Amino acid sequence: MNRDYNLRASLGGLRTLEIGDQLGDYAALLLSGLGAEVVKIEPPGGAASRRVGPFAAGTPDPEQSLFFWRYNLNKQSVTLDVDYLDAQPALSALAARADIVLLSGEFEVVARRLPLWRKLAQDNPRLIVCTITPFGLDGPWCALKATDLVQMALGGIMAVCGYDPDREGLYDTPPIAPAMWHSHHLGGEYAAVAIMAALNFRELSGEGQFIDVSVHEAVNTCTEVAIPTYAYTGEVVKRQTARHAATVITHARLSESADHVLMLANLSPFERELRALGDLADQVGIPHVLGTPEFKQLEKDDRVAAAIYRNDLLMEVVASLPAEEIFHRAQAQGLAWSPIRRPEDNLGDPHFAARGSFATINHPELGRDLRYPGTVAGDGQAPHFCFDRRAPRLGEHTDEVLRGAGLGDAEIVMLRDRNLI
Repeated sequence: MNRDYNLRASLGGLRTLEIGDQLGDYAALLLSGLGAEVVKIEPPGGAASRRVGPFAAGTPDPEQSLFFWRYNLNKQSVTLDVDYLDAQPALSALAARADIVLLSGEFEVVARRLPLWRKLAQDNPRLIVCTITPFGLDGPWCALKATDLVQMALGGIMAVCGYDPDREGLYDTPPIAPAMWHSHHLGGEYAAVAIMAALNFRELSGEGQFIDVSVHEAVNTCTEVAIPTYAYTGEVVKRQTARHAATVITHARLSESADHVLMLANLSPFERELRALGDLADQVGIPHVLGTPEFKQLEKDDRVAAAIYRNDLLMEVVASLPAEEIFHRAQAQGLAWSPIRRPEDNLGDPHFAARGSFATINHPELGRDLRYPGTVAGDGQAPHFCFDRRAPRLGEHTDEVLRGAGLGDAEIVMLRDRNLI
């Protein structure tokens, strides 16, 4: 593969129409990053995600939403009120040229729009139509209302995220939510994978597909070992601080470095890692008894006391040096330790810089460049995901896209006169 292919053409030449709310933003972002031409069709007042803060200027401005900027890189914006009958000829023209249609939102909205797209898919049998709704298009919950937090709660992820039991040993510490928009990411990833499979099927058969993605089901499949543990053993996993939920309380893995940075540091039950901890202790001048006959006897006589000794020594070693130094020393010994970074700490990471993990994108309206998370995969020569255009301003590409779909100037003027674009 040459570099140009890697950067822009994994899905180059494929056209996607994105219609809906925040549930579809991430799936369309993934497709646009792989080179697909993504046209975001917004109502004349703009997508709801344009009103999600924070805002670059510090005050609400639909053209300066950092949320919108992040999730709409590389896309084009067309304003078109898709729920009016007079908009259907324009939608038909766009659908005739499209490969993928992504419909997202609450059940009632998607269900109301779906008959038109089923008809347009009959006219364009290669069209792939993917819906993303909170609970899917059928079932007793399909019309329930949900937010990202509701999805985290109902799907089970929130229940396995939290803190160690309280001092009395009770397991009723409160659950916590993972990062914001977590459920939207999961639904978007499932949608993108399903669309890829449908594209592969189309290459073989020439036929499009209809895909129904439920965010609730996507979240439910990502609860780690909680479901199989309960299904096979009847045991319920317990929330634990900064580590995986498990049926037993595992050893704490958080330690504080000399410069007061929390480190994620743990020993696996292998002799090699015990020797590595001893080597680290020797390097920083901390006396210990690891590897001695006395310690081996302690491991035989009292495994709990031996584990406490190891953990105390580990915390003392971590506390002896700044986080970055202990990180590199531990890694040199083959230990999977790391500092716990804030997201912004990654901007200066030399590894990310060498991999091209951040995209620098010009914002002419700001007169400067901004950096965005840009890629997660490559072939060793260049990233497959490439974002090189800022998110579009509202309706920035309306005339261009509609003309490209075959609409004449008179038709565009008519749509504008009727406040449909």
